[in-house]
Amino acid sequence: MENTHRRPSGKRPKKRRERFRGNQFMKVCSHTYVAERRDTISCCLKFHKPITINEKSTRGLCSNFEIRCKNCGGKTCTFSSCENTGNKNNAQESNRRSILAMRCIGQGLESLKTFCAVMSLPNPVEQKSYDVINNKLSHVMKEVAEESMKRAAVEENSSSPDNLLTVSGDGTWKTRGHSSLIGVCTVIGAETGKVLDREVLSSFCKGCDSYKGVKFGIKYNKWQRAHKISCRKNYSGSAGKLEVDGMLRIFNRSEKLHNVKYSNYIGDGDTKTFNALSENKPYGDDPLIQKIECVGHVQKRMGRLTDSLIDKLAHYYGNAIRCNSTSVKEMRKAIWAVWGHFCSTDDEPMHWFCPTNPNTWYLFHPALLKKCLGGKTQNPNESLNSLIWKFCPKTIGSSLQIAEIAANLATSVFNDGNQILITILEKFGLKINRNVCVSLAERDNRRIFTSRQRRLESSFEARRAKKIKE
Repeated sequence: MENTHRRPSGKRPKKRRERFRGNQFMKVCSHTYVAERRDTISCCLKFHKPITINEKSTRGLCSNFEIRCKNCGGKTCTFSSCENTGNKNNAQESNRRSILAMRCIGQGLESLKTFCAVMSLPNPVEQKSYDVINNKLSHVMKEVAEESMKRAAVEENSSSPDNLLTVSGDGTWKTRGHSSLIGVCTVIGAETGKVLDREVLSSFCKGCDSYKGVKFGIKYNKWQRAHKISCRKNYSGSAGKLEVDGMLRIFNRSEKLHNVKYSNYIGDGDTKTFNALSENKPYGDDPLIQKIECVGHVQKRMGRLTDSLIDKLAHYYGNAIRCNSTSVKEMRKAIWAVWGHFCSTDDEPMHWFCPTNPNTWYLFHPALLKKCLGGKTQNPNESLNSLIWKFCPKTIGSSLQIAEIAANLATSVFNDGNQILITILEKFGLKINRNVCVSLAERDNRRIFTSRQRRLESSFEARRAKKIKE
């Protein structure tokens, strides 16, 4: 008799599921383990019984694990949570990467320890290992920065005849006031706006104060000779003179470093640096270094007036210089037109007012305005200074080495963008993947977009109106 029984719809027989026992991508050995789910106990492929995984040792953020299977005759295998790098292949990548990351945000070992504690990570490296990694990082940063400055010098020199360059120079200090122990001097090309050289100076060394004995005699001289190799002090003098000495060092080595001469110097109203350069004559009597005034600093001199009119006058004064940067006569005429416009009344018109003595208003003197031809500013130096202290915050104490790392990192990023970090990672022995490249490219694109938006006339006028209102 024919079987007429039919299986109800949706009631198909369940297939028997085979337990996963590995595939071609798994290491085949008697003590290899697999885990089907997070809550599944690791087991031996041969005997299908549990195995033990123990943390054998740690080196900072890197852990070494041991896998043991009792059923396989006590056989073990080990693996590390990160890869090794370095010349001897004995440095842990995670330790180097974490310290580099901290330096990129202006923090050190203590901040790294706090981060690891909050993130429930192992303790980072100890101070001795941290210093070793910092020394390596310092060499890498210096190498990358020097390569970047050489490229910038070639680019700047291609648009300047006779190897004579116009540069803007400025000094910046680690702390405010006249007691700063660390300072940085920078020189930027006027045409490309890229850093050509920098000098980091420090009048303090912690190691020098570590000697507790009498600081004279044979014993002290022997200690001093040994300490001189690692001494962090490279400047003796006051904080106010730091910019002068730094600029002298930069100008004196420009021919050896880039085969160029800095013939025109864009500086602020402080004449100490320029006078020192003129007296020192780093290039002899030919060419003599010429001073070019920073339009921004000249504009600020209008701020010596009082009342809310100051901001408006300073703004229009700067515009008068920039819009007539090719002619002193037209520049002076435009400035007096601004002054007369704001001072005139119906009873006393002063639209074309000029003083009898041309020295009465020094802001309008032709000698000063002549130095403003070209409308040059120190704005790039101010931006670079801000970037340096972002990598080495003024609120946190630091050594000369940390300031040098910050200055070199800021120089590289300022010249080539955030993607220069890829070169730093490679020279530091760290691997590059797609996430690194995409993230750094996005940061550069975002910075360029924001900069272009801020340069729009509407954006500029909105910021100016807000500043005047405040």
